[in-house]
Amino acid sequence: MLAQIESALLGTRARLLTGRDSRWVPEPADFSCPSCGRGVGEGEVSPEDGRCSSCRPEKLAWDRFIRLGDFAGQLREAVHATKYESWRAQGMQLGRVLGYRVLDELRARGIPPEAAILVPVPMPTLRRLGRGIDHSMVLARGVRATSGVRLVPMLRRSGGKPQVEVVPSLRAANLRNKVRLRQVSIGSPQAVVLVDDVKTTGATLRACSGAIRGVLGESKAEIWASVVAVTAERNRRARREISAEA
Repeated sequence: MLAQIESALLGTRARLLTGRDSRWVPEPADFSCPSCGRGVGEGEVSPEDGRCSSCRPEKLAWDRFIRLGDFAGQLREAVHATKYESWRAQGMQLGRVLGYRVLDELRARGIPPEAAILVPVPMPTLRRLGRGIDHSMVLARGVRATSGVRLVPMLRRSGGKPQVEVVPSLRAANLRNKVRLRQVSIGSPQAVVLVDDVKTTGATLRACSGAIRGVLGESKAEIWASVVAVTAERNRRARREISAEA
């Protein structure tokens, strides 16, 4: 009934994953690097270290990366509908689809859902009140619904401009000392899964991973970054499209 009311009030422009006529499907898991999340072509990820040529020289803040696709087309519209139009039903459905992928990765790594936790990327309180939605929390609830992983909002963020309003080279500085830990019990998880909508430069995910790494200490727990979409590098996207056409 709530979905019908939402459709009547807001229309169906962004009903991409809940409508019967939707043709959108998440990309295959091997379309992206499992370490950095960048789009890759066939054979670009080394079976030895699970990295692509772009991230192999990098020191990544997380251990695994999970995504549904490039930040483009219908997926981009769905993210924007969730984030800027407060379309919770769309955000929940995006989260549910992401949750299936998280669950697949947990099974592949031999980690039971109860041995992991979900951590939504935090939003400043005033911005959340202004937008009327905490989109990362909505996504995380969707992930929880299909993965069965416990949700623990262990991070908070204070101040700073929205990352989309900051040039890429200054995004890390915009978050410096802005992401902090809440006083919550996390137990002894084997995997901590960050949940966000989009990765562009990765500055937000790095800041959150750094805060979490500090509390994990010497624990062998892994930090995973899971997002709906990644802003694609133009050359890699073109390479994959050419390969698909061939």
